[in-house]
Amino acid sequence: MTRYIESIRLHYALRTNVQYIVLAAISCTALVAIATSFTAIESRSIYAHTFSQNENSMFLTRINQIKAELRLIQDIHSNKNNAVNYIRFVPTHAREAVAILNQKDSTSNFTWIKEIAEKNQRIANDLIRGLNNLIPSEKNASAAYNNNNSNLMIIQDKINNLNGLLDEAVSARVMKAIINNSTNQALVLANLGNEVFYSYGQALGFPQAKLANMVATMNMSALGGNNINIQGKKMMQNMNSRNNMNASDGRTPIMSKTANIQNESQYHNAQAYVKQAQEIVAKYLKSSVMSISKNSKSDIQPRLNRILSQLKMTIDNKGSFSSVMNLVHMQLHPTLISNYRIR
Repeated sequence: MTRYIESIRLHYALRTNVQYIVLAAISCTALVAIATSFTAIESRSIYAHTFSQNENSMFLTRINQIKAELRLIQDIHSNKNNAVNYIRFVPTHAREAVAILNQKDSTSNFTWIKEIAEKNQRIANDLIRGLNNLIPSEKNASAAYNNNNSNLMIIQDKINNLNGLLDEAVSARVMKAIINNSTNQALVLANLGNEVFYSYGQALGFPQAKLANMVATMNMSALGGNNINIQGKKMMQNMNSRNNMNASDGRTPIMSKTANIQNESQYHNAQAYVKQAQEIVAKYLKSSVMSISKNSKSDIQPRLNRILSQLKMTIDNKGSFSSVMNLVHMQLHPTLISNYRIR
């Protein structure tokens, strides 16, 4: 028995040493990446916290994004006060939903719509057809608004049908136990937080490369073992000291207290992704993994609700990007990491 225990200790000691070596190598790589931080980084899969992904978590994230786009289309048609101003964004959000389906799964290198088709070709065909039917010309969209009362029910039926197809796609591809798994849903929530960060940043005129560089900087701080809150605050202070610049030339706009929205469709995306994140918390994240293992009461749902409510209020009031960055990367993500063991 003593020899068996010693062998276990040796195994974990070796494993720990290997982990330190790997982390050191990663930290060096991150330093090189920051040294070339002005090189455009176009991949949207780079996160401030580089979470270990799987096909299920990414698939569910994309489904939630598409549902958020459908929510936006529905809200535009339902709100008679603002529909006349926002009806022009309906084609944009419908195309965004199609674009998400046509993105490639980094694990399999197949598009999401192709993976849906592998399970059920009918669902894939109906999804693409239904989404394309929501893409009218701006002229036709305005006509639909002018005849709002008769067309609202038609639009609602189309969106309900598409949401039903998305639910079918999930059921055909992901086991129910995985869907209901809180750790997996916490990872989906973390991904949506990143999408809020990117969408709001682009809404304010931050180029994709600049947003990715911010992410790389925070990720380097985390890998290096530094306090990410301290590093993040220093970075935001540095960014606040910059002059306001035009985003069209690839430079960074100032992080003022009140945001100047330059891309309204991305602003709508950020709002919709927060609402989708709130639904995930309400449905799947009632207890933390840590409290379940210790058989103790958890306050995780109220904590997540507070963070997301602050995030929603900040975005709705067009608050500063530094506030959104703080809420996503220094409050939401650390809370999920400590309570659901996501990495």
